Amino acid sequence: MKAYDWNQLPPTEQDGRIRRVVAGDRITVLRQTIRKGMPLSGAHAHPQEQISIILEGRARFTCNGESAEFGPGGVVVFPGGSLHSTENTGGGDLIVEEIFSPAQETLNQLAPK
Repeated sequence: MKAYDWNQLPPTEQDGRIRRVVAGDRITVLRQTIRKGMPLSGAHAHPQEQISIILEGRARFTCNGESAEFGPGGVVVFPGGSLHSTENTGGGDLIVEEIFSPAQETLNQLAPK
């Protein structure tokens, strides 16, 4: 078993985003803070299915041309291979937890060993 406290994990900050990652063998969990005023994240695709859960703030999620906007408690599921993006639409920081399956190896490199 591995055990972590999100608040104690080392953050990686880049381009107005703060990321903390926990990596399992077949799943990746990312807790990401997107700072107020950050532009739309570039539309992108990856083979992993992704579930995004808003913990704080407000976001507009777009996937294959369809959009939904939510506050805390909002959840979206992006199918693997879909073109998607996230935009901070609130008046403050956006905190979102994102789950990837299978594991997202690029993000896993940010996780504690």
